[in-house]
Amino acid sequence: MKVITVIVYKGIDKFANPYIGDRLEELNSLVKTLGWELIESIEIKVKEIVPGTYIPSGKIDELKEKSFLLGADAIVFYNDLSPRQIYNLSQEIGKKIFTKVDVILMIFKEHAVSLEAKLQVELASLEVELPRLSGIGKAMEQIRGGIGLRGPGERETEIKKRHIKERIRTLKRKIEEIKKNRKLQLKERRNVFNACLVGYTNSGKSTIMNLLTKANVVEEDKLFSTLDTKTKRLFINGVFLTLTDTVGFIEDLPPQLVESFYSTLEVVKNANILLHVVDISYKCPERRIEIVNEIVNDIFRKDNMEVPPMYYIFNKIDGVDDISIIDEMTKKYPNSIFISAKHGINTLKLYDFLYELAKRYYESIANY
Repeated sequence: MKVITVIVYKGIDKFANPYIGDRLEELNSLVKTLGWELIESIEIKVKEIVPGTYIPSGKIDELKEKSFLLGADAIVFYNDLSPRQIYNLSQEIGKKIFTKVDVILMIFKEHAVSLEAKLQVELASLEVELPRLSGIGKAMEQIRGGIGLRGPGERETEIKKRHIKERIRTLKRKIEEIKKNRKLQLKERRNVFNACLVGYTNSGKSTIMNLLTKANVVEEDKLFSTLDTKTKRLFINGVFLTLTDTVGFIEDLPPQLVESFYSTLEVVKNANILLHVVDISYKCPERRIEIVNEIVNDIFRKDNMEVPPMYYIFNKIDGVDDISIIDEMTKKYPNSIFISAKHGINTLKLYDFLYELAKRYYESIANY
């Protein structure tokens, strides 16, 4: 599928938020992860957001012309459009309209392996689809002139909405059962030292997991290559511990996805330490550190829990051109480890680091 990606911002946003270009680049990476062909990437500046179509008519005409000339099949917006806006834009431009939410859901569907991940993806998809059905219904009513007559299409929509609501209830029950079973399993491991890997998507968590535990977790240079939480045993110099890999985070993750994958992240709450994996080769690593820390804090805040000690693993040092960046991060984040998991650089330090922390934990239990 040939697509054009778009991010819309108000004029003042460019100065208030210098990361607009980065967000568009991330959307492009998501599109490429799906295997779609990116043919154009556009930033659209507007004075005000238009309620019905999000962008003004002049910008709509520009997109319509450009998509026709370039032979685009669809337009993907970074912005979270309402159901009505998606419908109206597709009618005006004559192309499929997707949002970042749609792209992430499609990636999740491709990468979900476990039963829980598949249930979570289906739940998130339905929670996105349900309000869109209502939005399309309202848009169609406006087109008919608001006569107030219920045609067969509207009755079909109501029936579909009822089916979706029932399926959502069923999925939530199944996910709750899985959550209960996980809590029982975690109780059995409560005296075992656990280190949990967290970080931005594609930062290298799965590569580190495989390096340390030989877990055979899927490693790809793609966003959201890992959706399933996986815990593996690890012995270092006779000391036993467990290491957990989690789904990667991303900026502006839609609320529907945060809630749907919340139970998957429950395992983070049972960690003794968090290993925050950072891609130091990324041009703004501190920005991503802030995003991940904010999400982690939210997870613990919901249950009034304290965040466990967090240690930073700066990965992909082989991709750093300016060595001063490493010096800068070393000063800002002391007691951190700088490695290249892919090329095995400094990885022995990581083993020693985990050994010392686990050993200290068991000594504290013994002395308690």
